[in-house]
Amino acid sequence: METTLFNVVYNRKKRLLSDGTALVQIEAYLNFKKKYFSTGIYLTPEMWDNKHRKVKNHPNALKLNRQISDFVAKLQSVELDRRNAGKPFTLDILTEFTKGRFTNSFTEFMKIEIEADRTTAPATKIGQTTTLKALQKFKKDIIFDELTFELLTNFERFLFDEGLHTNTVNKYFRHIRKFVNLAINKDLFDLNRYPFRKFRIKSEATTREYLTPEEMKAFEDIELQPEQKHLQKVLDMFLFSCYTGLRFSDISALSKDKLRTIDGNLWIETTMIKTAEPIRIPLYLLFDGKPIEILNRHTQPDRNYIFDDLTNQYVNRCLKELSALAGIKKTVTFHTARHTQATFLLYKGVNITTVQKLLGHKKLQTTQIYSKVMDKTIISELQAVKFG
Repeated sequence: METTLFNVVYNRKKRLLSDGTALVQIEAYLNFKKKYFSTGIYLTPEMWDNKHRKVKNHPNALKLNRQISDFVAKLQSVELDRRNAGKPFTLDILTEFTKGRFTNSFTEFMKIEIEADRTTAPATKIGQTTTLKALQKFKKDIIFDELTFELLTNFERFLFDEGLHTNTVNKYFRHIRKFVNLAINKDLFDLNRYPFRKFRIKSEATTREYLTPEEMKAFEDIELQPEQKHLQKVLDMFLFSCYTGLRFSDISALSKDKLRTIDGNLWIETTMIKTAEPIRIPLYLLFDGKPIEILNRHTQPDRNYIFDDLTNQYVNRCLKELSALAGIKKTVTFHTARHTQATFLLYKGVNITTVQKLLGHKKLQTTQIYSKVMDKTIISELQAVKFG
């Protein structure tokens, strides 16, 4: 079994910095691969003894040489501990160690990776953080050796006992699986002990609630009494979402600078908060310009944002009142509006790839969920057929 060879290297790139110094690094060599690790020590050429690979002619030479040897000893210790524990070792593990990411704790590993990630959409990071908190509530610290089928089964039971729905539990385990896979790729966890090989993540089919054209018309026809005027903005936000398909988070973040006039027509150009996908919505072509009428009512000269002063919880409470006023029995939440727009456009024969672009879906399969359109589509299409 080969072990890593460590060498102390000065000025590897043969190029001095502007102040005449160069970096001292530790070279690690294993299985025909090399990695270099910074000691943080910069010296001028006369301060380095190349033959003995140590600092000379420096007032703190002894201290610096001890610092270098201690650093090498720490790297050697990481390798020795892994090999003694029968765990795989690669130079990438030394990289993780030097970045402060090397840990035997899976929960700590999750925390580090979530915080370090700069590419994941904010909403996904919130979900990952929620999963981590649930894990830590179940067991404060979970080391990699504890990641077993039994632990996953016990955690699943814990989540159901907490009252979580099957599909919410599904999301938690998909987050966990992502970080287990990441740990395997970074050689922090043994692939042969992969707990998801036997553990199956469960899910349930759900009904995506939407409004029929008649129900949407019922919302549009609501006449609010003076004592109900506090519902007007919620009603307009909801209808604006029915017309545009924007999520609550994107409508709340809608500002004047995201409105574009192109060839005399009004568009929305924005990046979706949940998915970080850019979208362009031609408002003037949707629902006979009704979303533009709503914007005109709520755009104020002294405010940049248009709908940013209401919470999702408050809006959903108000939608219960509005549903009753519209005579609608089904449960209506703000997200119902997004489903309504997608279903309505498909019902009207809009190409599914166009609906995909309007909704900002990365995958067509996500949009295809909406293609199981209402029964009225089947009825209307069959009525149009001339039999015989």
